[in-house]
This record gives sequence, C-alpha cells and structure tokens, in this order.
Amino acid sequence: MPVPQKPSEAAPARVLLRDTVRARLRDAIMDGTLEPGEHLNDRELQEWLGVSRTPIRDALNELTRAGLIEMEPNRYTRVANPSDADTTHAMQTLGVLYSGVVRLAVPRLAPDVARRIAEQLRGFERAISEEDPREMRRLGFPTFELYERECGNPLLVKLCRESVDGLAFKVRSQRVLELFDAERSRQHLRDLESATLGGDAAAAEAATAGLFQLPALPRRSA
Repeated sequence: MPVPQKPSEAAPARVLLRDTVRARLRDAIMDGTLEPGEHLNDRELQEWLGVSRTPIRDALNELTRAGLIEMEPNRYTRVANPSDADTTHAMQTLGVLYSGVVRLAVPRLAPDVARRIAEQLRGFERAISEEDPREMRRLGFPTFELYERECGNPLLVKLCRESVDGLAFKVRSQRVLELFDAERSRQHLRDLESATLGGDAAAAEAATAGLFQLPALPRRSA
C-alpha cells in the first residue's frame, strides 16, 4: 500500500501548459487585445506566447468549445464575432442561469454580503447611466459571481463557471448599450438591489430575469 503523504508534504497542483496558454488567450479576448473577428495565426501565437504549436492548438480547441473562437479546418481560426441575435440569446441564457443563482442565494446572504452586493449594483446602475462600458465590465459579472458564491448549489456553480466565459464575450458592454433599453435595465437593477437587501428571493429572481432580457411571465388570474 502506498504510504500516505502528510498534508504539508503533498505535491502542489500541477498547472498544465495548455491551461496557461488558454488563460492568456482567454484574457486577451475578453479585454479586447484580440478583437472580434481577428484571425489567429499559429506561428504568430507561438512567437507571442513562447510555446510550441501543440498547447496552442489544445487551448484553441477548448476556447472554441467555450464559444470564444471560431474554427474551420484548413480555412481559418479567428476570434468569434457575435451577431445581434447572438448577444440577445446569450443574455437570455445568462438570465436563465443567474435567475436561479439569485433565487437560491438571496435568502442565504449575510447582511454584510447583501450590502456589498447592493453597493455594486448601484455602481453598475451608474455605469449604465453614464454609458461607461469599462465600469460596466468591472462590475457586471463580478457582482453576479457574489451571488453565485452564496447560492449553496455546487452543481449550479460548476455549470456557471463552465458556461459564463463564452456567454459573457457575446454580451459586450458597448453592444448591450446599443441594443437594449438603458432605463429599463437601470430599473431592474434598482429592483434587484431592493429585493436583495429585503431578502425577497422571488422579486430578486424576477428583476434578474428582466435585466437579462427574459420576457416577463403573464400574471395568473385569481
């Protein structure tokens, strides 16, 4: 039987070169260094990243599955360039995910966490009012990650973390400002802030759904 290691002697987690390359490419896409529609050349990527072709292709394949890269064998490898419809569909998909996250999280929030989230929601609302895409990026998804951490459902957390990168890329802040009604979005954020501070899970879920462009459900007659 192998002799168990003491916790202090456990080997550190190994970081694969593919994962390092993926993270660098992902960050370059998300921050706009690599622009939507930009063609990617293996040799140029090798020179930039200082690695061989194999980890680059592995990383590109993973980013393709995540929706950040488009590949057509023997034709092109390029950064995805989402259409207006892609943006709407990504918003709605995020709405389905985050509505559930918020509904689960709100009743579990400690008062200090609820106040922190409310503060970030107010900042996000100001960023929309001022049409500030940089600030919207800084506050938008990180705010919903706070709900995610508190939702208490590890399967839902895993699903979000595996899905959000590709969806978030399609929901670029400037595109959202162009496509959707800013005042309605600000109202949904105000409603979400109020529901979060008040511990009203159903109202928080409805506000999140509206923010991410899900259609409101018809009211049931008594």
